Amino acid sequence: MPAYGSSIQQSGVLPRILAVTHDILQARDLQPAVESIARAFGEVFHWRCVSIVATDEPEGELQRLVMWGFPDDIVRDHLGEIIHFQDVAEFLQPDYEVFPNCYYIAAEHAKDTDRRIYIGDLPRDGPRTDKTSWHERDALALVLADGDGRRLGYLSADHPADGKIPTRDILRDMQIFVNLVGLALTNARAHHVAIERRRMVEENARLQSDFFTIVAHEVRSPLAAIRGAASLISAHLEELSAERRTDLLGVLSSSTMRLSSIFEDFLLLSRMDAGQLTLRMQSADPMTLVEESVSRARSAHDDREFCITANKPLPSIVADEGRVVQILTNFLSNAVKYSPATSPVGIEIASNDGEVFFRVTNTGPGIRSKDRNKVFTRFGGVSQDEGATGLGLYISKQLVTLMGGRIGFDSVPMRRTSFWFALPSEDAQ
Repeated sequence: MPAYGSSIQQSGVLPRILAVTHDILQARDLQPAVESIARAFGEVFHWRCVSIVATDEPEGELQRLVMWGFPDDIVRDHLGEIIHFQDVAEFLQPDYEVFPNCYYIAAEHAKDTDRRIYIGDLPRDGPRTDKTSWHERDALALVLADGDGRRLGYLSADHPADGKIPTRDILRDMQIFVNLVGLALTNARAHHVAIERRRMVEENARLQSDFFTIVAHEVRSPLAAIRGAASLISAHLEELSAERRTDLLGVLSSSTMRLSSIFEDFLLLSRMDAGQLTLRMQSADPMTLVEESVSRARSAHDDREFCITANKPLPSIVADEGRVVQILTNFLSNAVKYSPATSPVGIEIASNDGEVFFRVTNTGPGIRSKDRNKVFTRFGGVSQDEGATGLGLYISKQLVTLMGGRIGFDSVPMRRTSFWFALPSEDAQ
């Protein structure tokens, strides 16, 4: 290995450090930056194999990000593997520390570990040929640290080109290199975090704007109906026929209920986001909950047929009864809205493997492929029709999850759609 001298300026390493740190700070993706570090280290200090293990958070979980110069089969087996700091603690000990954060472990003191990547040609357990020769079981690790000295990972090198153990001067230059690129990597990460934070702020601002747009749209329609009906009653009460009065009072009632429902959804959403929603979990009969939900649906849609199918006996569930009815009522309302007026709505309830399943099925247009990934998202909904906030299914999913259950749907366009959820039975809990 060429002699670098005791000064990093004389060694020619400094220009390469500046080039690498510039690349790191300019990189949009940190992975190419880390690869650049490994390649530069190997080329400047003449190591055939360089690996970098790093973490996104100080003292956090480590991952093998780069394997420069290793054979393809070794890379395939080890690249991306998760490594914990305790797994490499045996060579990050004071006894092996040549300089701060620079560790050399001679073969005579090394212990076998699953994290060692052996690719040498010489006998692994053979004697060292002389005191300056690199041994197959020697190990070199240089810790990557941030400006506060917290460990972000480490760089390990193997197979020096000249087959020699690096001198102290060379080790010093190596550690200076690693320290500087570690600082550059920290700065680059901070820059990327700032960019991501700015993106999130902009995205939240957009979502907030969309939220208020939806609120304004949803509230405007029932308010206009209330204003119109109230104006007619106020100005022409004596002139209106009894039938017309009844119609206008019905408009007032339905629009008021619609407003109440909208604000209930938004209030519930706000409580969910703030983590302040409290569920009243208790033992409940699933059939009773289905019958109550269907009764509400029939009162709102007395011209529709609802068919209940159940396999009995059904075990009890531990759930918030009101929230289960809310979910079922939402499913039934959607089933009525998106199906022909003459088609029945099916409600199936069954138990299997410690769960009680609730399924609501209707015929109709179904859910288009492009909308499937939006069904349970906030404001996604199954449609953007008038009177749909897009919150019902999102809220249903959150409630089912909070009660320890699962939720999903099946849809064959123009034929059949089923929304279902499953809650653990009381015996299973």
